[in-house]
Amino acid sequence: MTIFIKNKETLILNDFIFKCSIGKKGFTKNKHEGDNKTPVGLFDIGNLYFRSDKHKKPKVRISWIPIKKNMGWCDNPKNKKNIIN
Repeated sequence: MTIFIKNKETLILNDFIFKCSIGKKGFTKNKHEGDNKTPVGLFDIGNLYFRSDKHKKPKVRISWIPIKKNMGWCDNPKNKKNIIN
């Protein structure tokens, strides 16, 4: 699958068009936390997390997990567990 970023507000995936955001300073191959840049590369799509109190179960083919009150996030890329249950 190839994803194209048309501009700073449009992501095109096959026949689908999505609103998106990229870093204020554009793209980089050498990403550092806090550099305001979006990394360039090939990335796996992880789990889809959603709020079951606000949305119905998503109809998708990727793994999905409802967000619970006891779940937390850590944005530190050096942390081995970025999602804490």
